[in-house]
Amino acid sequence: MKKLCKTLLLGVLFVALSGTLSAQETSQENHGNTLNAFVKFGNNSSISAHYEFSITQDITISPEARIWFSGDNDLAIGARGDFYFDRLFKLAEPWDIWGGVDVGFVISGDENKDDLNLNLHAGAEYKFNDTWGIILEIGGGTTAAGGIGVGIHF
Repeated sequence: MKKLCKTLLLGVLFVALSGTLSAQETSQENHGNTLNAFVKFGNNSSISAHYEFSITQDITISPEARIWFSGDNDLAIGARGDFYFDRLFKLAEPWDIWGGVDVGFVISGDENKDDLNLNLHAGAEYKFNDTWGIILEIGGGTTAAGGIGVGIHF
């Protein structure tokens, strides 16, 4: 299972890197070239960030990192893929709605913790202008993701 997840993660990262070239060549609406940062409060408080690259008009892929501020200050690194429902739901700007999956590895000082990170998530963003937006994302899985965040569009 771990070998499959490592292979999947490497494949996702390869597609993310190769997708940056194809995303720059298209003139369609672009959900990529966005830095998203999240903060989550409570028992599982953390901060995370990911940078989106467009693969198609509705699909992005992102490298991501998360650090927790409880326990051993664990760090997760990985990748995520998102599908934007904007065209399907005929949503106009300033709204974005998406769902996706993220996978990665947890680096921890606790040997008893699982080192695989696998989550599903869904989110929405309201863009104040061409650069800034506010994000609410929920998720669940081995390291329950989500929180409130900010999107910075380049």
